[in-house]
Amino acid sequence: MTTGIDTIDVRQLIAENSLEDLNQLAEHYFAQVDDWSFHLAKPFGAVEEVPQLLINFAVVLQGLNLCPGMTVLEFGAGSCWASRYLTQLGCRVIAADVSPTALKIGRELYQQQPIIGNKPEPQFLLFDGRRFDIPDETVDRILCLDALHHVPNTRDVLREMGRVLCRGGIAGFAEPGPEHSRTEKSQREMRDFGVVENDVDINEIWSYALTAGFTDIKLAVFNVPPFHLSLDEFENLVAGQTQTEAGEPTESWEKYATAVRDFLANQRTFFLHKGLPSTSDSRYRAGLKARIETRETVVTARANQTIVIHASVTNDSSSIWLPRGAGLGAVLLGVHVCDREGHIIKNSYHWEALTPDEGRTILPGESVDVVVNIPGLSAGSYLLKFDMVSYDVCWFAANGSPQAAVALEVSD
Repeated sequence: MTTGIDTIDVRQLIAENSLEDLNQLAEHYFAQVDDWSFHLAKPFGAVEEVPQLLINFAVVLQGLNLCPGMTVLEFGAGSCWASRYLTQLGCRVIAADVSPTALKIGRELYQQQPIIGNKPEPQFLLFDGRRFDIPDETVDRILCLDALHHVPNTRDVLREMGRVLCRGGIAGFAEPGPEHSRTEKSQREMRDFGVVENDVDINEIWSYALTAGFTDIKLAVFNVPPFHLSLDEFENLVAGQTQTEAGEPTESWEKYATAVRDFLANQRTFFLHKGLPSTSDSRYRAGLKARIETRETVVTARANQTIVIHASVTNDSSSIWLPRGAGLGAVLLGVHVCDREGHIIKNSYHWEALTPDEGRTILPGESVDVVVNIPGLSAGSYLLKFDMVSYDVCWFAANGSPQAAVALEVSD
């Protein structure tokens, strides 16, 4: 921490500058950079910063409970490295920042590191510091990595986030702690560039969030600095031996608890929820299970003749199955062709729609009858394995969902 008469008071810095002035200072921070290499390389620009950046990103990403196809606003996107990762995950990204130059760097990043596959194009949004040019309740998630503490009008920004976020949406933040403004680095940033380096008062933020329409807050407990134990200490800790026979904390447990507390003193990673979460659907892999029953257990066919199997499929999960017209997450009945020992010889050989209605969802517990028309095979002995598949998400068997099997004999 810094002390002395030259210490900058962040509240005074905000009071002495208009929002437009502070936005311009943020723009100057990026505009005065001639070589964009460091920003384009993020999060791998500096070795010592990588663990914190990646772990923060991973913790927030996990808490956001994302799935492909969601619209995600990254607030304070900067050079847009996190936005690019979200795009690669299949999200519709809106990268927002008050700096036009930062967004130019972001566009350059997407050019230099093209997205693999057919993913939604990102949107680059210049933020005026007051209002997002986004309609009400059209954003599924908000990601904010070390950006909220740069905001001079936190209450207004949280109100805007609450406005654009859908019901059931989540805003996730990784920010510094309650004494951030007084650190050496923060003082230097404010002195050299005039940027805001606020202390993060989580109780104040929660009071603002409540008035903005958020209904719950959760804080993540984790530790970035490495904490290593000997093999014996590790095994004792995993076994739950956190106390000595005298009832005192074990040395390893006490050290770990201290390390976590020391880290969390200067870190606030939190999630603001707007209403109850919406019902899960088949874009999410977790919990997808089905019960498949076939009328036939053994069938015969001629070579290259269509093989007809009658199946009954039950949604044995708590998730809604999206219809075949949904694209991502559409649930269909898939068939693998195996030899008689069960080894796959034609993986993902055929997919059958569950209903003729491309827009019909299948609710948890609902059963449907499916006529499966499997393209013909050459002469031989086969085993047909039936499994449900969520398009571009997973095969249900990967979740432990049982398959069904039908023996097939194909003659000339």
